[in-house]
Amino acid sequence: MKRLLMALALVPVLAMAAPAIARAQDAPKGDPAAGARAYSGKLCRMCHGEDLEGGFGMDLAGRNITYKQFLRAIRQPWSLMPQYNESQLNAQMAADLYAYIKSKPAGKEPSHWHWPQPPSSAPLGQRIYINVGCGQCHEPENKFARMWLGEHAKEVNYEYFKKQIYQHTAKWPRGSMGDYNPDRLPEMMLKEIYQFLVVDLGVRASIGGGITIAEQAGGNTTYKLTVSNRGVKDSGATAEGLTVFVRIPEGAKVVSGTGPGYKGQQSLKSLGLEPGLAVATHPNEQGVTPRPPADLAGDVVVWKLPKLVASDKAELTFTLVGAPNEALVKAMDGSTVHWEKPGRTPFGQKLAYRDVRTPDKGDHERLGLPRLP
Repeated sequence: MKRLLMALALVPVLAMAAPAIARAQDAPKGDPAAGARAYSGKLCRMCHGEDLEGGFGMDLAGRNITYKQFLRAIRQPWSLMPQYNESQLNAQMAADLYAYIKSKPAGKEPSHWHWPQPPSSAPLGQRIYINVGCGQCHEPENKFARMWLGEHAKEVNYEYFKKQIYQHTAKWPRGSMGDYNPDRLPEMMLKEIYQFLVVDLGVRASIGGGITIAEQAGGNTTYKLTVSNRGVKDSGATAEGLTVFVRIPEGAKVVSGTGPGYKGQQSLKSLGLEPGLAVATHPNEQGVTPRPPADLAGDVVVWKLPKLVASDKAELTFTLVGAPNEALVKAMDGSTVHWEKPGRTPFGQKLAYRDVRTPDKGDHERLGLPRLP
């Protein structure tokens, strides 16, 4: 009888404990440290805050949710968040993210948006673009995605653009962006975003390059510079009127240079172009993005190319007296390839809420720096 009474007394206790046990058991074993890396790598922090405190997206720290609820929010989001499938965020990554979230206590106040709302004077397409979340990762003018569109410039129309948004994972199955739900981001809004980014601002040429150490001999060092148009052949945008310049340390002696359009050494100030900026500057309280003052000190080695078509590249070299060192590499920071067309449109020149990494005229990108042996 005593055992029976004890068993009956335990029934409500076990009944209360059962949901908690089930919640604990429905989550695969995850690694919080791996989850923290995935949280950063998948750019979750852009919307949900650096410390899961929330911002544009909801706060996650201290949320008492089950793993099934968490997985549902990733695979079938309720709001504007893109949908992430197994190829982009697999079960183990989801378990790691869940473990990371569960390891973080609540308490921190929600943060501000990573990129704030544009002022009411901003174009409608830009306001929608920022306010539905695109701009939290892609910044005020979608600088890099417009470059990727430029790699397929002749194919890009509204239908092509729409596919990149609603079926993004078909092209980028391991990327950081999921598929937007057309019920959450309807086409009437998407068309305004397309008008702003593709029609008004225009696609960008996909130009890039880097400097490497080619040879050291006789007390001199030869550096190789490759500038490429990463566009798809016969489809990508052509860059016209290119100027390539490499910053060199004060007092450095240029022995020689090779490659098409080599113009030798001159002062950066006399060139009339500014070095590319590494980081996008956030707007002030009035929604205006002032351009930081440019550092025009020192000399540069210069090449001028009439154009660079999609899938083509230019191989350039320059030789300096002496061996490479950290100070020399640091002095090269800000080396840039600039092109006149396609560049900032008249529409883009009037933007107040803008990406100051693109110049007022033409366009440019920074060059990668050499690695020391």
